[in-house]
Order: sequence, then structure tokens, then C-alpha cells
Amino acid sequence: MAQKTILIAEDEIAMVEALSKKFEKEGFKVIEANDGEEGLRIALELKPDILMLDIIMPKMDGMELLKKIREDDKWGASVPIIMLTNLSDADNVSEAAKFQVYDFLVKTDWRLDDVVNLVKQKLNL
Repeated sequence: MAQKTILIAEDEIAMVEALSKKFEKEGFKVIEANDGEEGLRIALELKPDILMLDIIMPKMDGMELLKKIREDDKWGASVPIIMLTNLSDADNVSEAAKFQVYDFLVKTDWRLDDVVNLVKQKLNL
């Protein structure tokens, strides 16, 4: 099986490091972005297999990043995306659903194993 690539766009360094270590241990290639603009540039250039986007980030928030990725009518229209948030914000959930994102992880509510399992499920691994 080819190695799967995950892009983690998140501005909390400790969160990125924890997720990166866990996914690398599980055999993923991890790409990190610390703000939305960097996340967009990397995503469109490298076209990872799945994206994890924080909603609140500098330069471009996760919702704007999501919309711009979905504008790419080949790869971006169908790449699986999981949103990370500190908020259980109904507006963001319904907004993201318009862009085929149905997975939200509220940062205080999950364990790393749960995140990995969700990603594997999304990629049919």
C-alpha cells in the first residue's frame, strides 16, 4: 500500500507536534502548515490524501481555506477534510457541510487514537 499523506494546518505548535508524531508512527507522511495561507499553498501544490484544518488560524482561517480548496474542481472538490476546532460552533458546522465536510473534532473531546482511526476510516484503510 502506498504511503498516505496528511496535511495538518494548525497554528498551535503543541497540537501539530502531537498529531504529526502520531500519524508518522502510523505510517503516514505528514505535511505541516502553521497558517491558512501556507496550508492553501501546500495543499494545492502537493495534493495530500486528506487534510486536517484548524478553523481559527492566522492569515486565513480554516473555513476560507476549505472554500478555496473546494474551488479546485479536480483534487480539491473531493479530498477528505476534517475540521479541528476549539468551539462547538453550529454556524461553522453548517457552513462546512456546504463544502462536503461532515467531520469536526472539538480539540478537547478526542484522543489521538480516535483521530487516527477517523482518518483511516475516511481513507478506507
